[in-house]
Amino acid sequence: MKTRFFSIFSLVMSIALLTFMPGGTELTRAQEPQPPPSSSEKLPCLSESSHIMDSTGYLLQKSPDGQWFMPDESHLPMGAVDITPQATGGPDDFGYTWSDSVPLSWIDARTGTDTGLGGNTKVVGPVSLPFSFKFYENTYSQIYISKYGYAGFTNVNLTRTQGRIPEPSTPNNIIAPYWVPSLVNESGYTGKVYYTSGGTAPNRYFVIEWYQIRGSYKPDENVYTFEVILYENGDILFQHATMTYGSGWVCGHVGIEDSEGLDGLGYGSFCQKYTSNKAIRFYRPSPSARVQARPAFHGRFARAGEMVSFQQRIRNTGEMGTDTYDLFISSSWPASLYAANGVTPLTDTDGDGVTDTGPVAQGGSTYITVKMQVPAGGLVGDDNSTAVVIRSSINTAKQKTATFQTAIPAPFAQVFRDNADGAQSFYLAQPATQSTKKVTPDSYYGYYSAVAEMPNRNFVYAWSKYRSTGSVGVYEIEYTLLNRSGETVRAVSKLTDHSGATVNTYDYRPTLAVAPNGRIGILWYRWLYRSTDYKSNANIYFAVLDSSGNVVVPPTNLTNNPHWGST
Repeated sequence: MKTRFFSIFSLVMSIALLTFMPGGTELTRAQEPQPPPSSSEKLPCLSESSHIMDSTGYLLQKSPDGQWFMPDESHLPMGAVDITPQATGGPDDFGYTWSDSVPLSWIDARTGTDTGLGGNTKVVGPVSLPFSFKFYENTYSQIYISKYGYAGFTNVNLTRTQGRIPEPSTPNNIIAPYWVPSLVNESGYTGKVYYTSGGTAPNRYFVIEWYQIRGSYKPDENVYTFEVILYENGDILFQHATMTYGSGWVCGHVGIEDSEGLDGLGYGSFCQKYTSNKAIRFYRPSPSARVQARPAFHGRFARAGEMVSFQQRIRNTGEMGTDTYDLFISSSWPASLYAANGVTPLTDTDGDGVTDTGPVAQGGSTYITVKMQVPAGGLVGDDNSTAVVIRSSINTAKQKTATFQTAIPAPFAQVFRDNADGAQSFYLAQPATQSTKKVTPDSYYGYYSAVAEMPNRNFVYAWSKYRSTGSVGVYEIEYTLLNRSGETVRAVSKLTDHSGATVNTYDYRPTLAVAPNGRIGILWYRWLYRSTDYKSNANIYFAVLDSSGNVVVPPTNLTNNPHWGST
């Protein structure tokens, strides 16, 4: 198992493990900073990485709740981070493009319908559209509106406050004039969301306006008014009227995204400021033949002599009627194409001399099976990549390539959270077999998983786990010991317990190392957040377990950083 470490972390762990081994001088526990008074307000969000550089080279931060924000002292002066006009952008895979050279022509939707969004009402809909609206390969007659600066054609996770465009995690199928964590008609702020419509066929339009909503980070300083206009011809116009940013702001993004989040077109960069009195028009492409192949990449491990099968979905996303897709296969190992049942070989159905899918109706899908034969004498490390080109018969310039990778693995272990069921899971690969074990119940949702092998060939597996302790949120380090088959040797145990925390306390990114005597070093960083003044504090912590998982050295503050700051 390969695990990524910060080199300084590994060095600190090695020194600490040697120090705490029998015969060494035991260190006294360092004094930890005392937490400030509690507050019920949480910082906007954070995910897998808590710090990144934006396109200007300045540091963004992410809270454990999942939101990115630009704090004080980590960005350029206000004018320096505005979007630089690029005039045009795109196309995305479907063919959408944008232009920011169009004039602003504001439509006041406040004369229309108040959505009632605000507080616990985060989504309204479905709202009927006055015309059928084409968006990517689908056509819609209704829409859902989120208070967080976007609208969607399916009501799946439209309460999510922040995201980049495109990405496959929900919500998908969205139109986002400014997707940002926000306060709407709540907490003393009076901003609202409205919609209206107008025009006559074939030039009708539908408008959604977010009026004077507040960014959830420093809401007194961050006030936004913007709108989206859907046109009957399929074009989309974003208009930013007044975009007021303070000394720090929560991150947002602008763009459109298809129903699976795999295709989309963003405008500007995530977390940059968007300019007031600016219009951006997204143009729907002209009707064309198209093909969609998802997923575009497949991969799995196999054993010598095995016949490996993959299923590939092929969809007619064009607007030219039924299409037949020719298939061209390239592979070093023997490979062949079958119908979805994996038994019936595909043939040339249209007489052009090339194996094909058969006819696929506009908007329809078909599945094919791709099979590869692993050589009987295959050795550890042998691998193969098979490519299948899928080409439209209506327009041979329209094609996609699907890739299928297979390899005979060396033994290794991998740990992860299975997003399908939320269970912390353990995957063990060997040349002859692979197996996956659940380590926790479903819907457990740990983060930042780490694993290390022990001298007795057991594994130590650690992660961070979120919970709410009333007015504050905490992440705590948990761990378990597993044997070579993934069976539990030590039940899930809590290394850190923040039940008494009075400030948001987040233990992040456990990193593991094991000494020759079986002792386990765990290193992580602790991030404290004080929402009364938007200040935070960070320190590196370390603990030692014995080979049975018992705590030998309790959580110890190695850095003793007392500073509370904005970065």
